[in-house]
Amino acid sequence: MLWLDLAPGRAEARLLADLSRPRKGRSCGEHLRRQAGLDAVKAALVFEILGKEAGNDLPAVASTLKRLPLRLLRPRPMAEVISTAGGVRLDALDDGLMLRALPGAFCAGEMLDWEAPTGGYLLTACYASGLRAAEGVIGWLAGR
Repeated sequence: MLWLDLAPGRAEARLLADLSRPRKGRSCGEHLRRQAGLDAVKAALVFEILGKEAGNDLPAVASTLKRLPLRLLRPRPMAEVISTAGGVRLDALDDGLMLRALPGAFCAGEMLDWEAPTGGYLLTACYASGLRAAEGVIGWLAGR
């Protein structure tokens, strides 16, 4: 079980005080947006946990905003897993995997712009690029 804080930086007591202000005919979702600073996705999560009548129990809403339960059931199937896409473009690096625009900063693994199935090949590429970057660091330090 994970617990999400949907209102970081705001104490539960402050949230409750803000939510206790009159709704003035606004929907519960709109009231959450205005008084608690929630976007539609966060409000939907609260409604998923507490139901559509969430606005009738403001202490429960404030408590849920600070500690929303998220139950993880299982990982996604391996066939769906993919490494992160995007990252540092290879043409922004020299042969030692140092950033051309920021000498002394090196990149390896999933920091690089690639997309590959997760598993042994990806791990091998991370290890190999890590070794290449380490050799680049050693070479760069020796030349300074």
